[in-house]
Amino acid sequence: MKKWYRSTPVKGVLVGLAIVSAVIVSLSAVLLIGFGGEAIATGNWQWSKANIYEESAMFENRMRDVGVNVLEGILAGQVFETEEGQYDPDALVDIMEYSKSGKISGENKSGLTYKLSELVEWNNQGYEYAEDVIVCKKPDGTYYYYYLNEFKKLLESGALKLNSSFEAEESAYSSEAFISEVISFLEAGLSLKDYYGERVWVLNKDGVLVYEDFWNFDGGLLEEKVKPVGAESILEVVNNTPALNGKLEEISRVLETVFPRIEWDLKRYEEVNKVWGEGSTNFQYLFMDKENKRIYTNNSAYREFDNAETNIEQLKKLGKYVVVKPNRTGLETNMALAGSDWHYMLERYGMNGDYIFAAAVDTTYPVTDIFYLEAEEYGKYAPYLQSSGVLILLGGILLLTSLIWLTVVAGRRTEDEEVHLNLFDRWKTELAATAVIMAWILMTVILGTNWTGMSYYEDSVLFAKYSYVTFSMTKADVLVIAGYVSMTMVFFLIGYLSLVRRIKGKTLWKNSVLHWMYQGFRVFWKNRSVCLRSVLLIGGFILIHWMAWLTSRNGFFLLLMLAAEAAAMWFGVMAAVEKEKIRKGIREIASGNVSYQISLEKMHGENREMSELVNGIGNGLNNAVASAMKSERLKTDLITNVSHDIKTPLTSIINYVDLLKREKLENPKIQGYLEILEAKAQRLKTLTEDVVEASKVSSGNVTLEMMDVDLVEMVNQTIGEFSEKMEAKNLTIVASLPEEPAIVHVDGRRMWRVLENIFNNAAKYAMPGTRVYADLRVRDVETATGVIGKITEGIESMKNPFEKKKIVEFSLKNISENPLNINAEELTERFIRGDVSRSTEGSGLGLSIARDLTEMQGGQFKLYVDGDLFKVMIEF
Repeated sequence: MKKWYRSTPVKGVLVGLAIVSAVIVSLSAVLLIGFGGEAIATGNWQWSKANIYEESAMFENRMRDVGVNVLEGILAGQVFETEEGQYDPDALVDIMEYSKSGKISGENKSGLTYKLSELVEWNNQGYEYAEDVIVCKKPDGTYYYYYLNEFKKLLESGALKLNSSFEAEESAYSSEAFISEVISFLEAGLSLKDYYGERVWVLNKDGVLVYEDFWNFDGGLLEEKVKPVGAESILEVVNNTPALNGKLEEISRVLETVFPRIEWDLKRYEEVNKVWGEGSTNFQYLFMDKENKRIYTNNSAYREFDNAETNIEQLKKLGKYVVVKPNRTGLETNMALAGSDWHYMLERYGMNGDYIFAAAVDTTYPVTDIFYLEAEEYGKYAPYLQSSGVLILLGGILLLTSLIWLTVVAGRRTEDEEVHLNLFDRWKTELAATAVIMAWILMTVILGTNWTGMSYYEDSVLFAKYSYVTFSMTKADVLVIAGYVSMTMVFFLIGYLSLVRRIKGKTLWKNSVLHWMYQGFRVFWKNRSVCLRSVLLIGGFILIHWMAWLTSRNGFFLLLMLAAEAAAMWFGVMAAVEKEKIRKGIREIASGNVSYQISLEKMHGENREMSELVNGIGNGLNNAVASAMKSERLKTDLITNVSHDIKTPLTSIINYVDLLKREKLENPKIQGYLEILEAKAQRLKTLTEDVVEASKVSSGNVTLEMMDVDLVEMVNQTIGEFSEKMEAKNLTIVASLPEEPAIVHVDGRRMWRVLENIFNNAAKYAMPGTRVYADLRVRDVETATGVIGKITEGIESMKNPFEKKKIVEFSLKNISENPLNINAEELTERFIRGDVSRSTEGSGLGLSIARDLTEMQGGQFKLYVDGDLFKVMIEF
C-alpha cells in the first residue's frame, strides 16, 4: 500500500502506543519519585545496589528525621519539665522572656507572667481582640492606660473632666453631649485634634491637669481570658511597672507570637512522649546532658546517669546505631552517615554543651512504627526501582516517537495530499480548547479523589505528617493512575492533533473566536455610519435603564425609563411591520410575480429606501422577462418558419432526385451525382428535423405520453436497428443486459429517440475496429422521500422513513476515433461536435436533444470523458 504510514490502522496503533507508553512512564515515575525520591534528592542511590532497607538512604534519612523530632522534643522537655522530668503545669512563664529565648525560667523578671496551664487554656479557648484601649499621656511624658468603658465611666461620673483651649464656657466641655461626642470619636479611632483643631486634655475632679493628651490605642490588644500573676489585667501590670510603661504595643505583638510558639513546643513535647515514647517505637535514644547530669531517653532501663556509658553500649547492640559526641569530636555508627550532618543538627537545636547523643533502631522491628512500615514497603517496591528508570527512558522514547509520527500524519490520508479536517476541527479554536480542558478537569475531579497516594503514620499528630509520610500504591491505585493517565492522554491527543490539523489546514486563526470578533469589528467599522446609529440607540436605552435602576427612588429616571420602553416598543412594532411588507414583496417577486409592487405608504428611513430598491428590482426583472420572452418567441418562430420553408423545396428536391434515379441514365457520372445529391438532401432533412426537435424540447413545447416501458427490450431493438451501421464501421457491440425486464415510466417514442441519438453518436465517432459496450443494470437504493412530511405525524410514523427504490442505469461507452480535447459538459451543448474538423456527418444536436428529453422524463443524463474513452450514462 502506498503511504501505508498514513493509514487509519497505523494511526490507531500509534495512538494506542502513545497511551500505553504514557501509562508506563507515569507509573514508573510515581514509583521512582514517590518511593525513591528521597534517595534521589539526597544523591544517595544505594537503593539501586541493594534491596536491604537498613542499608538504604531511605533508612538513614528516616533515622535522621526521627532524630530531629526527638531533639525538638528534648528541647521542649527542658522548657516544660521539672528537674525530675515531669511536666509542670504551674511553671511561671514570663512572656517577654519566653518570646526572646524560648526558655521558661520560672521567674517573674519582666513583671508580666502567667502560669503555663493558664496560657494553654487561653490558647485552647482561642483569642480575639479586646475592646478599645485609651492611651493617656501624663505631663511627665509617661502613659496611663484605660479600657474604653472604664474611661467612659470616669468621665460620666465626673472623676475625670475634659477641657480644651477653645474660648468657651468650661461647663460646655463637661456636658454629657460633649463626652458622648468624644467617646464616639474614640470608638471610631478618629483624631480629636483633627476635629476640634486643638488638643483636648483631662482634669481630675478638683480641676488639676492629669493627662495632657489621650487617644485610641491602635496596636490591638488580645482579649484577656486569664489574669496575669499578681494582677487583674495586663493594663494594671503595665500601669504599675515602669519598665513596661509605653510598651503596650510591644506586649501586644509578644502575646500574638507566644501562643503559637507554646502550642508548637507542646506538640513537639507530646510527640516525643507519644510517638517516640517507650514501647511505641523501634527507635531508642539516650541523650546524656553531662552539664546538668540529666538523662533523656525513651527506655526506662537507661535513666541512671552513672550507667550512661554502659547503657549506650547496650543500645548499640539493637541494630543500626549512631553515637554523637560534642564539639565535633567524634561519631560512632555502623551506617554510612556524615558526622558533620549530625553535629550540625545538634548544634542547630542549641546542644552545644558537654553531651552524648545515642540513637539506635531495633532492626528486628518488634513494634509497628514508621520503620516497620517502611521496611515492608522497601521490600515491596525497591526491586522495581532500577527497572522503573529503564522503563521511563524506553517509554519516553516510544511516546516521543509516537507523537512525532502522529504529528506528521495528522490530517493526511493515503489517497491524496489534502489536509482533512473532522467535525471537531471545525469548532472555534478557543471553544475546542476550552472543551478539552474542561473535560480533563472534570475527569481529574472524579478520579483525583480516588487515589490514596501517600499514607501517614500517626495521623493524629498534626505537625508530624510531613516527616512521617510513607509511600503506598495498591492495585486499585495502579488502576486509577493508569485510567487517569490514559484519559489525560486521550484528551491531550484530541486537542493536540486537532491543533496540528488546524495549523496544517491554515484554520487555526481563521476559525478562532478572536478572528470572528476581528471580522465583526471590521464589518462594524466598514459600516460604521449605519451601525454607529444602532449602537448609540441601544446604548442610550441601556444607559437609561441602568440610571433608573441605580437611582430607583428617582421618579424622573423611572418615568424616563417607561417613556424609553414605550418608544422602543412602538418603533420595534413599526419596524417589524415594515420589514414584513418588504419580506412579502421579495417573496412575491421570487415566486415569479415580478410585477408586484410594495406599498410605500407609512414607510420610513432605510425601510422605505429598501422598498424602493426592491420595487426597482421587480420592474427590472419584469422588463428582462418580457424581453427574454419576446426574444425566445422570435427565435422559435424563426426556427419554425425557416424549417417549414426549407422542408417544402427540400421535399421537391428529394422527389425529383428519386424520379431521376428511375430513369435509365447510362452515364455513370450522372448516377454518381444523383447519389451524392440524394445523400446530401437526406442529411439536410435530418438536420432540419433535429433543429425543430431541439427548439421544441428547449422551449418545453413537447407533450409526453408516459407509459411503462421495458428498457431491456428497447435496447435490444436499438442494437438490432444499428447492427448494419455498426458493421459498416467494423464496430462490435458488446451488450450486458439483465434477463428480467427493467421497467421505466417514460414516453416510449421520446425514449426511442434518446437511444437512437446516443447509438448514432457511437456509430459516427467510434474508432473503427473497436468495441462498443452497452450495459444495463438494476439496483436497489433507500431514499428519504417524504420524511419531512411525516415528521408532523408523530414519532411512530418515523419508524420506517426510508422506502426501497429501484434505479435503472444504462451506459454506452466507446473509444473515440478523434482526440477528445473538449470538456464532457460542452458535448451536450448545441452544435458542439467531438469532430473538431467537422468532416463527419452530424448536426451537433444529438446529445443535446438526448439530454433534454431524458431530463424531461425525470431521468439523469451524464457524460464521462477519460482520455479517448467516451461514456454516456442514463439513469431512471
